[in-house]
Amino acid sequence: MSRSLYWKITVPFTLLVLVGLGVLGSFMATSARHAQLQSLRSHLANEARLVADASLPGLTTPDSRGALDALAKKTGREIDARVTIIARGGAVLGDTQEDPSSMEDHSSRPEVMQALASGEGQSTRYSTTIRQDMMYVAVPITSQGELIGVARVALPATAVKSYVNSAVFTTASTMAVAGLLVILAAALIGRMITRPLKQMTRAAQGIASGQLEQQIQVRTGDELGQLARAFNEMSLSLKKSMAAVSAEKTRLATVLSSMTDGVIITDSEGQVLLANSAAEHYFAFKEARAIGKPLIEVVHDHEVDEAVKGCLKTAREQTGQIDVNGRFLRVVAVRFESGKSPGALALFQDLTEMRSLQTMRREFVGNVSHELRTPLTGMKAIVETLQDGAINDGKVATDFLRKLDTEVDAMTQMVTELLELSRIEGGRAKLKSEPVDLNLLMEEAVARLSPQAERAQVSLAVERSSELPLVPADRERIRQVIANLVHNAIKFTPAGGKVTVEARSENSAVVTRVSDTGIGIPREDLPHVFERFYKADKSRSSGGTGLGLAIAKHTVQAHGGNIWVESEEGKGSTFSFSLPLGPH
Repeated sequence: MSRSLYWKITVPFTLLVLVGLGVLGSFMATSARHAQLQSLRSHLANEARLVADASLPGLTTPDSRGALDALAKKTGREIDARVTIIARGGAVLGDTQEDPSSMEDHSSRPEVMQALASGEGQSTRYSTTIRQDMMYVAVPITSQGELIGVARVALPATAVKSYVNSAVFTTASTMAVAGLLVILAAALIGRMITRPLKQMTRAAQGIASGQLEQQIQVRTGDELGQLARAFNEMSLSLKKSMAAVSAEKTRLATVLSSMTDGVIITDSEGQVLLANSAAEHYFAFKEARAIGKPLIEVVHDHEVDEAVKGCLKTAREQTGQIDVNGRFLRVVAVRFESGKSPGALALFQDLTEMRSLQTMRREFVGNVSHELRTPLTGMKAIVETLQDGAINDGKVATDFLRKLDTEVDAMTQMVTELLELSRIEGGRAKLKSEPVDLNLLMEEAVARLSPQAERAQVSLAVERSSELPLVPADRERIRQVIANLVHNAIKFTPAGGKVTVEARSENSAVVTRVSDTGIGIPREDLPHVFERFYKADKSRSSGGTGLGLAIAKHTVQAHGGNIWVESEEGKGSTFSFSLPLGPH
């Protein structure tokens, strides 16, 4: 019984004090490291100032480059550091380890730039001259208030680390001795207990079983009473620590569950220890059933399994890209130490949308290039024909100039529509919202396009609605949307056909429809008709920039509405868009 009590008192007390010593030791070691670095920088700065004073005569005397180099090499040997003397323009005049004439311009070195700007420069970086990390301190050299150069002193990073580690080692040794003394003191105090204390035993057993609120009644003021008080303090501290751990675990679970990136953690054998909801969604599994199973059985992807095995084996980050259930994922696997054995964390980032955007960008650039190449090729041919002598034929030259003007107008229209589409997509197009009568806008659009419909022998009709409410919208932009849809309908409706425009109130929106009896749109082209430059072989093969429907789509969406098309090849099409009645 006495031996059991000894361990229950000594071990917790030792751990509690050692944790405090560890925290204090870490703080003292960090402080010592910082103080040593500051002292070393100050020392280098003072040596740099001495070098600056010593090199002043050489800088003010003509033909003194050799003397400055000798000064740098001599001083460097004396102070066991690298000394560099640099002219104001950046040329190296002297250096402890290298021939100044073979060294490159130093005006762009960080420490030199800082010294010239603020009076002192510091930098720790890799030296391309001597091929190792160095700590640099530089100060300006002035003569009668005029800046004439820079003196720089440097130490290898290995030497700097040696100085710093010496101070840290002293601090760590002190804390280790203190920790050892604490352990010995705890052991002595424990061995002083010679009688079994039932109350303390029951309390210790309660804590061991998870009842952290155990307290011992203190009835004496001697060593046993002090021990009882320490035990009570330990119990409270342990309770707080466990509460903190529990809270941290809860926060970690919350963070993991709210992450859009998938996370799977495995042990050193590749068996799943933890997975968040995003990973469950990507690979279609449940965490409860995946725990303890090999990773390959959970994700069913050899690339992921190989990435995790690779990071566990090499301790290096492994990356890759996979396609899983229609998603394009980037995989990052890293190794971490967990207890006596390492583990692996696999992170899965969904790049599906990014890849889609990249594809759209490439297609857009290709489409623009194609659309611009056609008129530019025609213009080039016209110019070459005129240069070959056609310009001397007045009738031919006039005809070619008219064609050239047509091509320029087409390109101007394309650029204008591209800019408009860019403004709308980027949210830079300001909408002047006001109550709009769609009956009136439909009549205005039809009146404007009536001459074109007459030439095409297509009849236009507007079906007014007497109960149509006013819609908050940008009048000019919605008029343009209707005009684009009517223009398309006329263009793809054969002679003798009909185009009908109507608007109806449906639920909390007003829906406008433009129907035609034209050639229709093939089913496979329907999902793409609102894309930039998209022209189906049959329904959109003649004229235009291919941007009108894209502009209409983004204009309607900017109003909080939606646009769609219904069509059957050979039987006509109906383009519809909705505008909400309330604010969007």
